[in-house]
Amino acid sequence: MGLQGFRAHFSVIYLAIAMLAVDLIFGNQQPPGNDPYFEGIRSYEAGQYEQALQLFREALKGKSDPALRYPQLHLKIAYCLFRTERYEEAAAAFQSDSARIDQLSDYADFFTARSRLALRDTSTALREFNRFKELYPQSPLIMAADSIVANLHFDQKAWPAAIAYYQQLLRYVEMDKGEIYGKLIHVAGATRNNKMLQEHAFELLRKYPFHPRSAEAYGELSRIYAQRLYPQSKLRTVFDYLSQTKQFEEIDRLFEAQQRIGGQPPLLRWLKIRKLYLEESYQAALQACQEQRNSFKGSDYLREIDLHIARCYLRLGFTEKAIEEYDAFQKRYPNDALAGEVLWVIAWLCEERENIDQARDYYKRLVVQYPRYEFVPEAHFRFGLSFYRQGDFQSARVYWSSALEDAKDPFWASRYKYWIAKTWSRENDSAAYLAQLREISPEPFGNYYNLKAFLLTKDGQQIRQFVDSLVWEVHYKQVSYLPRYLDVFRRPLLVQDIFGEQYARSELNRMAGEAKTAGWEMVFAMGEMNERMQNFGRAYRLYRKIYDENFSQKDWQAWIFLFKYLYPLYFNGEVNQYARRWNITPASIWAIIKKESAFEPYITSYANAYGLMQIIPPTANRLSGSLGVDLKDVRRLFDPNFNIFLGSYYLSELLKRYEGNLYYALAAYNAGEHRVDRWRKALNTEDDDFFMENIEFEQTRSYVRGVMMFYWTYHLLIHPYKVPEDLVPFPEKVAREPWLPEAGRFK
Repeated sequence: MGLQGFRAHFSVIYLAIAMLAVDLIFGNQQPPGNDPYFEGIRSYEAGQYEQALQLFREALKGKSDPALRYPQLHLKIAYCLFRTERYEEAAAAFQSDSARIDQLSDYADFFTARSRLALRDTSTALREFNRFKELYPQSPLIMAADSIVANLHFDQKAWPAAIAYYQQLLRYVEMDKGEIYGKLIHVAGATRNNKMLQEHAFELLRKYPFHPRSAEAYGELSRIYAQRLYPQSKLRTVFDYLSQTKQFEEIDRLFEAQQRIGGQPPLLRWLKIRKLYLEESYQAALQACQEQRNSFKGSDYLREIDLHIARCYLRLGFTEKAIEEYDAFQKRYPNDALAGEVLWVIAWLCEERENIDQARDYYKRLVVQYPRYEFVPEAHFRFGLSFYRQGDFQSARVYWSSALEDAKDPFWASRYKYWIAKTWSRENDSAAYLAQLREISPEPFGNYYNLKAFLLTKDGQQIRQFVDSLVWEVHYKQVSYLPRYLDVFRRPLLVQDIFGEQYARSELNRMAGEAKTAGWEMVFAMGEMNERMQNFGRAYRLYRKIYDENFSQKDWQAWIFLFKYLYPLYFNGEVNQYARRWNITPASIWAIIKKESAFEPYITSYANAYGLMQIIPPTANRLSGSLGVDLKDVRRLFDPNFNIFLGSYYLSELLKRYEGNLYYALAAYNAGEHRVDRWRKALNTEDDDFFMENIEFEQTRSYVRGVMMFYWTYHLLIHPYKVPEDLVPFPEKVAREPWLPEAGRFK
C-alpha cells in the first residue's frame, strides 16, 4: 500500500468514526434533496453564515419543525446572527428559551456577553462576563472570558482591574505570556510603577527573549537605568537577552553606559570577556582571561575564567592545551557540577587525537570519581568502543560482553549486543555477526539497535513481506473505543458541531486531566476525539501514554493496533507538499516532527526552539532570508505550514551539504553544522554507526538514534516495497573496504 492508499484508508476510517459519532448524537436521518435545513447545514459548515441563516429560517417555516429533532438549530441561528454582526438579535437569540441547551448554557451566556461588548454596551458586557464566571467556574471559556475582560479594562485604562486579570491569565498554559507581560509593562509605565515595570520586563527578557515585546521591555529598562547601575542579577539577565538575540553592539553600549556612571564591578569585567567568547573572538577572550585572572577574587569568577580558558583553546584548535586546562579545572574544582562532564570531554578529545590509551584512563577516572554521574554508562560503552577504534575487536567484544552481564535496561543490552555483532563483522565472521543480530531482532520497534538488527538480518523480499503483514494488521484490524465512550464526549461534539473545532479542542483539553485515572480504553477514545478535532499533539500524547503505561514491556505484536497512532501521518498535506518541493522524503520530515515536538504546533523548548520542527529564531531568520520571506514575528513559527516550510527546507539544505547522509544532516539539525564538520574531520569514517556513537553530545547522539529509527519506520510504512538505501540487506551493507590497522581509523 503506497502513501496515497495509506492516507485514503486512514481517511475512510476517520470519517466513519466521525459520522458514527454525529449519527449517534444527532440522529441518522439522510438529507433529502433541496431540503433547506440540510442545505443550511452545508452552508454553516462552510462558514457561509448569511446563507445558512436564511436557509435555517426557511426550514423553520416548513411543515415539520427540524428543531424538534435537532435542538441545536436555534443555537446555530444565534451563532449565525453573531457571525454576521447582528449583535442585538444575537444577544436576544442566545438568551431565548429555544436556544438553551442544558449542556451548552455557558456558551449561550458567553456569546451573549460578547454580543453586548460588540454593541459597545460595556457596562452590561462586564456584568454578564462577571456573572458568567460565577455561574461556570469550570467552563473552558473562562480563559477566553478573562482575556476579553482584561483587554477591556486595559482599553478603558482601568489599570487595577487590568493588572488583576492579566496576572490571572499568566496561570494559563495556552496564553501568549510574552504578550501579557508586554501589557503589564505598559500598565506599569502608565501608572509610573517602576517596581512592577522592572519585575515584568526582566521576566519577559529572561523567559521570552525572542518575543516581539522583549525589545519594548529592554527599551523601558534602558530608560530606567540610563543613570543607574543594574543590580548584578539583573545585569546578567539583560546581558543574556542581548547575547541570545546577537545584539553585540548594544552590549558594548550597555557596558559603556554602566562604566560612565561608575560601574566596574567584577561582574561587568567578566561579562566583557564572556561577550568576546560569544561573538567568537576566541583569541581576544583567551588573552583577556589570562591577563585578568588574578584580578578576580571570587571563586565563581575564577571557575568561569578557568573553564573558558580551556574552551578558548579548544575553539582555537589547540586541543592539547585544551586537554591540559580541562584536566586542571577538574582537579581544581573536583566537586563542581561540571567536573564529571569535563572528564568526559577530555576523554573524547583524547580519542580525537588518537590517544586511545589516555582516553581510557580518563574514562576510568570518570567512573571511579563520579560513579553516580549520568555519563558513567556511556563511559563504560566508550571504553569498549576505544578498543574497536584501534582495531582490537576481540578486546572490545570481551569488554562489552562483560558489561552486558550487568545491563538491566533493554536499551543497553541491545546496544552492547549490536556492537558485539559489529566486531564479528569486522573479523569477517558472517555467521557470528548474523547470530548476534538475531538475538535482538525479535523486538524490532524497541529501539534503534533492535530495528536496525532486524532489517539487516532480512533480505529485501523478507522485509517486504513483513511490512505487508504489518500494514495489513494496522489498517484492516481497526480498533475504535469511541462508540463505547461516546456519551462522555457529547459536549465537545456538540461544541464542534455548533462553534467549530477551536472551541471543541478547548473542551478536550479541559478533559485531559481525566486521562490520569481513566482506563486505557477510555484514554484511547480521548485520543480518537482529539484526532477528530485535529488536536494532534494532544492525541499523540494520549496514545503514547497508553503505550508507555500498558504495552512498553510487552511484545510488539501485543500493541500493533497502536502502531498507526504512534507513527501518525498528521499534517500530511504540508509534509507531502514540502517533501516534493525540496525533493526529500516525507518520512524524514515526519520523523523529525515526532522527535522534536510530538506533533504539538504551539510549543517552545528551553532553548527557545519553536513549533513542530523546533526551529530557533536565528536559524529561522537565516532560512527566511534565503527564501525571501519576511519573518517579523517569531510567533509565525507556531503556524504548522510555515514551520514545516522552513524546517523541511533546512533539512534539504543539510542533506545537500552532506551529500544525502541523513546521519550527518540530523546531527547538524540538532547541534549545528560547524560541530558536525569538526566531528567528521576528526573521524574519517564511512560507518554511520561509528560516526553516531562518536558524537560529542549525548543529546545529539540520542537525537540521531531516535530520528533514524522513526525515519526507517515511516519509510517502510509509506514505501513498503522500497527498503531505505541506508539499509540495503546483508551482505551488501558490510561489504565495505577492509579495516586498515596501520591507518588507525576507518578508511
